[in-house]
Amino acid sequence: MMKEKFKNEAKEIKIPKKNFKNKIDNIIEKKLESKEEIQVTGLNLFEMKEKEEVKKSAMTIYFDEVDLKLLKAISKLKNTTVNKTVMNILEATINTTKSNFPEGFDIDELANGYDEKNKSKGRKTIKKRIRKDKNVEGCE
Repeated sequence: MMKEKFKNEAKEIKIPKKNFKNKIDNIIEKKLESKEEIQVTGLNLFEMKEKEEVKKSAMTIYFDEVDLKLLKAISKLKNTTVNKTVMNILEATINTTKSNFPEGFDIDELANGYDEKNKSKGRKTIKKRIRKDKNVEGCE
């Protein structure tokens, strides 16, 4: 009895054929036959502009503890880093300064002069001295 009921229900169940490949092929054939221009939405890789690489240099900046906490809080709210927050603040000032340079202002020359002057002010490496033990030499 249960088998007959199951067989009857199985006959009533219809599984639709989903042949998406044929549907898509038919749509493409119709488009090609009608000679309509196919519109492709998305990114055309041939129209991409090359990005100009900017060399970034590292520099250590010291903040008051309260100011650093404020920058961290803002960065947390904006879901970014402290470095990006500081760079956003400085970007407007730097652009304004660049637009108001006096004639003959040579950035490279002055930056090199700064590096020369402050070269020895950075981290200093300490060389360890190796002392010879007098007792070791006398034991031989």
